[in-house]
Formats: sequence, structure tokens, C-alpha cells
Amino acid sequence: MSESLLSFSEVLLFGRLIHDIEILETVKVHVATEVSGASVPPIADDKIDGVKVKDGDLALVVTGSTSVSGIYSVVDDNNTLKLDSRATIKHNQFVFVRRGNELGKTYWRQKNDELVHQEFVKKGKRRKGKGNNNFLGDQFGDDSQLARIYGFAYEGTYFELPEPCLFLVHGKGEKAAADSGAMARSPLEPSKSGVAAADYQVADDIRVWDYDKADYTIRMDVLTGQFEQVLLDIYFGFDSPAISGAKVSGAKVSGAKVSGAKVSGAKVSGAKVSGAKVRGGD
Repeated sequence: MSESLLSFSEVLLFGRLIHDIEILETVKVHVATEVSGASVPPIADDKIDGVKVKDGDLALVVTGSTSVSGIYSVVDDNNTLKLDSRATIKHNQFVFVRRGNELGKTYWRQKNDELVHQEFVKKGKRRKGKGNNNFLGDQFGDDSQLARIYGFAYEGTYFELPEPCLFLVHGKGEKAAADSGAMARSPLEPSKSGVAAADYQVADDIRVWDYDKADYTIRMDVLTGQFEQVLLDIYFGFDSPAISGAKVSGAKVSGAKVSGAKVSGAKVSGAKVSGAKVRGGD
């Protein structure tokens, strides 16, 4: 990765991959066919759903039998193409069909909890953005994962997050610390780490992911504690600690009606209390 005039638009995330939460990979197939019978349909004129197929292509077959439905490979058998080598996917995993006159650009969900029996439900066509790049639709690719991010580098400076957050990342990332025998763990070269020097130490297993500041992502803040702290205090503000980015809108409580309450960054705005009555108070 070489530096350029646009390097200052980069945002580098420093963290570790989360292994106890995984994003189910979306299986992508070339074509799909949906038949009412209980057997694998033949390939007529080397085409499936109007698309010409070849040896090695993957095809989703949805039939009336859960023991037959699955993902098949197109195999060339003595110059005759046929569907063979049935594969199954996990419960709730998605299949995306790339091409086809009727089923192209559609998503299917496998809703059976057994690998032997596959039951696919059509979830419609892929939702696309107005732009040509379709940032949101392309986020959950084959290499998308969740990582706990401890800090980020931007415009040549490293910033440590007050609390680690979960971010959507892609790939395994680069090793953040350079291999050296010195006591201080320096970061990688500036073109990869985004910083020229640091007065901190980087742990061995910290990775770094490189993004442009205009890229789309998903951020999840994790709160732990008593329900009074992580739920009630956020809604009702009973001497709650400062919680960054918390937002509660349209809260309504019967008997002591609160409408339009909004909590943002430990700030309450637009709160309205109607029908409240206090005896013995000024």
C-alpha cells in the first residue's frame, strides 16, 4: 500500500476478530431452477433459466422434495451437461442467484434445521442502492467479519476509543505491530498503519483494516451491567452514567405519559411530561 494525496481520507481500524459471533456467508450460485417434481431436472439445450451453463457452474435446485433440493454442480458427462454432486448449506443461510431470466438477482433462505433436508424460501430480489457502487448491498461479501475495535488512525494520528466497539470488517486485516526485538512495539510503516510514530505499545494479535472515510460499515456498541444501568437509566435518566450515542425516541409510559423523549450523548432534548401531578411540592 503506497501513500498518495488521498491518504488522509483513510480510516484505519485497530482491533481483533470476534470468533463467537459470525456472519453467515451468502452462497453465490450461477443460476437457479424451481420445479414441482421430486427429482433433479435435466439440462435442456445447455441452459438453465435461459442462461447457458458450463462445466463447474453452481445451480440452486428447488424441488418438491427436501432431500433433493440443494446446490448442484454442472458436470460434463460425455459432452452432455447434467446436475450432480448435491451440496447442502446451514439453517438460515442465504443463497444469491447471479443470473437468470426468472430467478436472476434473487435471494433464497434455507429454513430447514437439518443438513440432509433442504427447504429454500424465496426472499425476493436484492435491494440495490441508487448509486452505481451499491455500497450497502456489497458489505456482506465472502470475507465479511466482525471485529472488536480498540482504536483508529486518521490524518496521521492514532485515536483510542473510550470503549471497544464492534465493527463490520473485511478480511483478516494486516498485523498492526512491526516485528522487532525492541521493547517498544512500534506500528507498521506509515502507509499501512497511518501513523509515523507512537508512544504506545501494540499487542501482538492486534490487526488493522484500511477503509476510506466514505465507506459504509456497521457499528455495534456493547453494554454490560444491571438492567437498571443498561436499560432503565437510558430510557428514564435515573442518574444514568454518560452513554455515548444512546438514543431513545417515542418512549411512552402509561400512567405517567412521556412522549417524544430523546436521549443523545447523555443529553435530553424535547422531553414532554403530561398529566404528572406531585403533591406537597413547590
